[in-house]
Amino acid sequence: MINKDKLKKFLFPFEEILKKVYSQAKKLKVKIYLVGGPVRDFLLGKSHFDLDIVVEGDAIGLVREISKRLEIPFQKHHSFGTATLYFKDLKIDFATARKEYYPHWGSLPKVESSSLKEDLFRRDFTINALAISLNEENWGKVIDLYGGLEDLKKRLVRVLHKKSFLEDPTRILRAIRFEQRFTFYIEKDTFKLMKEAIKKKSLNWVHPHRLRDEIILLLKEPYPYQCIKRINKLIGFSFLHPKIKLQKDNFKLFLRIKKAILFYKKEFPYHRNLEDWLLYLIGILINLPKRSILKIMEKFGFKKGERIRVVSTKESISSIKKKLNKKNTPHKIYPLLNSLSFETIIFIYAYYKEKILRKNIKFFLRKLTKIRLKIKGGDLKRLGITPSVLYSKILKKVLYAKIDRNFRTKKEELEEAKKIFKKLYRNYK
Repeated sequence: MINKDKLKKFLFPFEEILKKVYSQAKKLKVKIYLVGGPVRDFLLGKSHFDLDIVVEGDAIGLVREISKRLEIPFQKHHSFGTATLYFKDLKIDFATARKEYYPHWGSLPKVESSSLKEDLFRRDFTINALAISLNEENWGKVIDLYGGLEDLKKRLVRVLHKKSFLEDPTRILRAIRFEQRFTFYIEKDTFKLMKEAIKKKSLNWVHPHRLRDEIILLLKEPYPYQCIKRINKLIGFSFLHPKIKLQKDNFKLFLRIKKAILFYKKEFPYHRNLEDWLLYLIGILINLPKRSILKIMEKFGFKKGERIRVVSTKESISSIKKKLNKKNTPHKIYPLLNSLSFETIIFIYAYYKEKILRKNIKFFLRKLTKIRLKIKGGDLKRLGITPSVLYSKILKKVLYAKIDRNFRTKKEELEEAKKIFKKLYRNYK
């Protein structure tokens, strides 16, 4: 038996909305269960920020009624019988208890409503096939039909049936993710089944967008280095591109990336948050030609902003070193880095170990990222400066002067603009 007080504490952030869930489920005479990752994390004594609830009945109908009463949004997915409620900063996923079958290996499953027992059996690993009743008559009861509690104690990742990795090869990546996150072991027979699926190159059966989602989850883990190392040893990264060959230097780079991310977060908390996982992805792809990287980013359906940051890093990585690895005036550092994302800048910081280069990057991040002119084109017009085609050049030169000489007032910028205009106008005539 679990400690119900601990369960109440675990669920406390969701207490307000769960009261509505309980009462509405009772009214509709449907059974509800906490399932999957939240149950696993609760039993391991870890926090979890979303909830997954299985409904023996119509999950979408239940969520629709709760949404009406609380006047909060929800999303539904009829093909899977699932719905998601958003309440303040919280998210609860609801699913109709279902069983699955796969039209072919590696495809998305077809589903039909079923019982809790079959719903738990369709899951990836025994440690994720546990449930806790949220029903009034046995609230807090753990339902363990497939040995998940014992595997949690033994720290094992175990599949529920022999075809698990063939039906859904992304479970190979998930097994590695859970193994590394919890410092578990992949159970002996499960490991054998996984190796057989790898030998069949089963990851190539999966739609690239699904693989992308699993890779992002892996790279968002607290210690992605370990996940990358394990994948490289067991599978390699040929499922992304046949020419990806990670060597010793790559793994040294991943360690430097981790240090660079920590440095950025500690020293520059006022800058925007990094998408840490993107730096590790760049590290995996960086030795490929630009054209190959572009094809990967398109094939796997990465977002436009992600594609731009990865490709611009590849474009910048060699050309910028020579310019940045020497003593420079501030205004020469600025244009080298200002057009780049923070992910690209921090990757460059990790990629190169040269002290001068790193010093210039630190200077840019500390002193130059917030610099903006107080004057605009309208101010130049009011000064009587013509023609307007000169404005962009004048403003650029004023900005560089401000960077080097630390102008503080608009008056200083205007005086500098007048001086620059006189020089430019002579040449323009």
